[in-house]
Amino acid sequence: MAGLGIVLWWLLAVGLLSGALPRPRPTTAGWTMLAGAAALAVWGAITLGWSGGSERGLTEVVRLLVLAGSLLLGMVAVGAGQARLLIGGVLTGLVAICAAGVLSRLQPDLFPGSSDIAVWLGERRRLSWPLNYWNGMGAAAALTVPLCLTVAARARTAVTSALAAAAIPIVVVGLVLTLSRGGIAAAALGLIAAIAIVAPRLVLLRTAIAPAIGSAAALVAVLGSDPIRQAVGGQAQTDAGTKLLPLLVLIVVGVALVQAGWQTADRARWTPRLPRPSPRAQVAGWLMAAVAALAIALAAGLPGRASDAWNDFRDPAVKTQTVAGEASLGRLASAASSGRYEEWSGAIRAIRAHPLGGIGLGSWESWWSPRRDRSPAVRNAHSEPLEIAAETGLPGLLLLVTIVLAPLAAAIALLRRSRGRPAPYALVAAPTLVAFVVAISVDWAWQLSALPVAAALLAAALVGRGRDVPVVSQAATTPLDPATAPERRRRLAFAGPLALGAAAVGSIVVLAVALIAPDGVERSRAAVGAGALDRAASIARDTRNAAPFSLDAALQRALVAERSGDLSAAARAAADATRIEPRNWRPWIVLARIEVARGRPRAAVAAYRRARALNPRSPLLRP
Repeated sequence: MAGLGIVLWWLLAVGLLSGALPRPRPTTAGWTMLAGAAALAVWGAITLGWSGGSERGLTEVVRLLVLAGSLLLGMVAVGAGQARLLIGGVLTGLVAICAAGVLSRLQPDLFPGSSDIAVWLGERRRLSWPLNYWNGMGAAAALTVPLCLTVAARARTAVTSALAAAAIPIVVVGLVLTLSRGGIAAAALGLIAAIAIVAPRLVLLRTAIAPAIGSAAALVAVLGSDPIRQAVGGQAQTDAGTKLLPLLVLIVVGVALVQAGWQTADRARWTPRLPRPSPRAQVAGWLMAAVAALAIALAAGLPGRASDAWNDFRDPAVKTQTVAGEASLGRLASAASSGRYEEWSGAIRAIRAHPLGGIGLGSWESWWSPRRDRSPAVRNAHSEPLEIAAETGLPGLLLLVTIVLAPLAAAIALLRRSRGRPAPYALVAAPTLVAFVVAISVDWAWQLSALPVAAALLAAALVGRGRDVPVVSQAATTPLDPATAPERRRRLAFAGPLALGAAAVGSIVVLAVALIAPDGVERSRAAVGAGALDRAASIARDTRNAAPFSLDAALQRALVAERSGDLSAAARAAADATRIEPRNWRPWIVLARIEVARGRPRAAVAAYRRARALNPRSPLLRP
């Protein structure tokens, strides 16, 4: 990701300073997002001084820099009048991720290794490729569903509308195959936001009919196939997928034709013009919907069920079927938290203990491991707001909230200004951002870089000004003194490039530093694989010297020395690793193993006890 960030910021610096790219024109919300990302990156970097995982914390700083660069690049596209193409590009990428995942389930032979991670984790039945995390795939699908629907309803051409609508059944199949309750909830809330935000609502609801029917038919077909649903692997799964493919293609084509027909009929004025409800009618409609929902909930006894579900969510003894190794559709009805309640409670304890500075960016795992009870071992708190608050304190939480809510605030402002007029096309991105906020709040979708980058690009459509939108500011509405106007213009013309250049240089330096350790460790491992142990040791040593903060570089040096038979050097390198991250159990267990090989039982036992104290619940460290 650091390499991508370097390319991104280099492109922005060269393109904007040379004039090859149009200057972005952020709105107030855009400046707020950029300032929030920069401030959170700086504050997070400061907290690395007391972090128990500085290398992982630096990765989070890199993620914020890439997010800020993506937002800036998106606003460049918006400033060039290409907001529609920007949204279409993001939609195409998300659909490609979901479609590739579904195709890997239908034709596993075409994607060797696509289920390796899921099999290793005992979750073969849950779709996880290509993001290699089922809840991550669920989050990707949750972002895609509302965006497909809103684009289909607001597209200018019948072809674009038909393609967006036709993708929905495939994405929904992928969403259900992940068995991700958080993903389904995020998609549902995104669709509700679409109905509330994107106008005309009647056109949106009409657009949803064909994709809904197509999705239901596709789910019946896919879930009715045992080899596909259970991901049995081998020829049986491939044959079942081959039988299903023609039916899915037929469903997709049918949905596309229906949507193209609606678009064509609308343009030919064959369909009656749908009336625009008055504000009173809209309020009355929402109230009636709320009353109906409440009545249904009471009739179904949902309050009592909700109480039982909350008790199940809090009780770590209640397991979902997937935790028990029997992943099935039944888990979607389970309220078990899979350890989240304990993890979220732990994050709240960390916030209470360190409300201002936090425990340090990147140190959640080292802080949580010795404190967890029955929760599984995790590196993230399964909630970015809680994790960032635990690691960087309440200031970090405030900055994160500012980043994720600024585009939604901009969407509300656009919605209010468009009363009585056609709503801006950029509003089609808002429901997807609602789904994104839900996804990062209940899982670690934030750490899957493709998703926050996609969200940043969509946010740019809401917080950037197009070339056809006038910039209204105090400077534009207040006449300037003729004597001072040229001087002010020169200052503004100088300050903008200077600030951009400083931001680009600073970002590239940080990204380059973050790239040193992963690149060196990877090259050292490749040399070990080739049997060149001397070269591997040399690379590991140089990487350790260039990146003194890197635990992986120090451990790689210890492992290469151990493999070479130089146990004394391996012990020194492992001890060095324990000094870099003394609260991480991994370097201590490596040191314990090396001390055993050196014939130093007391030192080995001391290192082992330290590792066990830092992660007492690990099955690897049981006596």
